[in-house]
Amino acid sequence: MNAPAIQASGVSYQPAGTSSAGSVTNALILVAFVLVATVVGVWLARRRRVKLFMGAIFLATGLALFLLTLLASIDLTSNYFSAYDSIYLSLAFASFTLVVLTLVTLRKIPAWSALFLTGLLSAEVGSYFASTIPILTALLLPIAFSFYDIYTVFKGPLRTLVNTLPAENLGAISSKIGDFTIGTGDTVFYAMIPCLAYYQFTSLGTAFVSLGAVDAGVVVTLYLLGKVKLLPGLPIPMVLGLAVLLAYYFH
Repeated sequence: MNAPAIQASGVSYQPAGTSSAGSVTNALILVAFVLVATVVGVWLARRRRVKLFMGAIFLATGLALFLLTLLASIDLTSNYFSAYDSIYLSLAFASFTLVVLTLVTLRKIPAWSALFLTGLLSAEVGSYFASTIPILTALLLPIAFSFYDIYTVFKGPLRTLVNTLPAENLGAISSKIGDFTIGTGDTVFYAMIPCLAYYQFTSLGTAFVSLGAVDAGVVVTLYLLGKVKLLPGLPIPMVLGLAVLLAYYFH
C-alpha cells in the first residue's frame, strides 16, 4: 500500500489566505456553502421533490461515511495488521456503514440505528476538521456557525426545511433522542471542540475538560428546549467549549 493513497501530497491553500482577515473569510465561505445547500433543500421540498432531496442527502452522506471510515480504519488497523489485511478490513468497515445507511433510509431497521451513523460521521468530520484546519480558522468556525445557527433556526431556511419535510426524512441529517432532535451539523462541532484540544494543543486533559464543557452546554440547551419548541443547538455548547480552549491557549 503506497502512502500517497491515504496521505495528501503537494501544497494546500486556504481560499482567502492564512491571515486573520483571511481566516474570517474562509469561515464565512463555509457558512455560505451550507446556506446555499439549505436553500436548495427548501426549494426542492417546496416543489415536492423530496425524493430528489433525500437522494442527494443519501449520496453525500454515503460518500462521506465511506471515505472517512475507510481512512480512519486504515489509520487504526495498520498498526496491528499487515497492509493488505488492513485495507481489506477497512473496506469491510466502510462498506458496513453504507449498508446500515441504506437500511435506515429504506426504513428496514429501527430509526434509532441512524444514531450510530450520525455519531460516527460527526466524530470523523469533527476530528478531520480539527486535525487539518489551521488553528485560527478552526476557532472561528464554531463562532461563525453559532451565529448562523441562531439566524437559520429562527428566521432562516433551516426552520422552513424542518417544517416542510416529514420528520422521518431527516434521519440522515439529525439525531433524534426522545422528543429532542439535534442536527448532525451541531454534533460535528460538539466533536470538533475536544478534538481541537487534542490535535492543536496536544493536551488530552484539556480535551476531556472541553468535552465536559460542551456536554454541559448540551444539557443546558436540552433543558431550555423543555420550555421552548425550537432552539439553536450550537451557541451554548460552543461558548463553553471555546472558553476552555481559549483559557488553555492564553494560559
